[in-house]
Amino acid sequence: MHRLGVHLSIARGIEKIFDTAFQMGCNCTQIFSHSPRSWHFRFPSDEQIEKFRYNYRRYDIKPVFVHQSYLVNLASPNRTVYMKSIDSIKREAQLVGLLGIRYIVIHPGSHLGKGEKVGLENIVNALNSLSNHLEDVEILVEMTAGSKNTIGSKFEHIEYILDNTVVESGVVLDTCHLFAAGYDIKSEEGLDRTVEEFEARIGMNKLKLIHLNDSKYPFGSNRDRHEHIGLGEIGVDGFRRIVNHRKLRNKPMILETPMDGVRSDEENLNVIKSLIDFRSFP
Repeated sequence: MHRLGVHLSIARGIEKIFDTAFQMGCNCTQIFSHSPRSWHFRFPSDEQIEKFRYNYRRYDIKPVFVHQSYLVNLASPNRTVYMKSIDSIKREAQLVGLLGIRYIVIHPGSHLGKGEKVGLENIVNALNSLSNHLEDVEILVEMTAGSKNTIGSKFEHIEYILDNTVVESGVVLDTCHLFAAGYDIKSEEGLDRTVEEFEARIGMNKLKLIHLNDSKYPFGSNRDRHEHIGLGEIGVDGFRRIVNHRKLRNKPMILETPMDGVRSDEENLNVIKSLIDFRSFP
């Protein structure tokens, strides 16, 4: 069965996301557990946690993914930022355990000019240092668009991280990021090549989530600017191929489209649903 959802705000309370998701027609979702632009972290109350766990059992809205703060940078050579990042993931893992869910999405981060090798080693060392805190958690490493100094815009980066960490880990593919990083997912041939390379290097079993976002900028731009589904450079036909691809269609898909008044999350979700050939699903 297909799993489709949008990234939801917890401003009304983390336990209320299920009502919102259900009303919108989602059967999976993603959240920030706290402000993505702050190190400040406040746990929900015991009552909120209890209600969250109850609603998680009650609704068929699964999985719920928790996206880490944008400040987290496990690749950083800056010791202060590096240690804050490790501590942030440690606290996030504690919360995920309390909520009874599993997945934490992280961006690999930036090496700040020190080189890919340094950045990759920092990420691997950070995750391995957290192994005792991640026993019931799966870290999902998200592919990036390839802006200057960032790690994660190449399959070989993700392959290296997964091959050298002892923690349970998987991958998030973001359509905007992939396209901007130079992976042709727009054409039928390009999408097949991209999926085949991912499968050969990493394995489809490691793909746990797909972020659906069109791209404001052209192919290979290395610019991470999301656009509404079908209104960007990937286009309607590109997304029709992606959501119906035989090796992608059964993976959870979450939209992270812009909040600019052009379209609502629900409208973008309905566009995706209109592109799905439900006959292709087992």
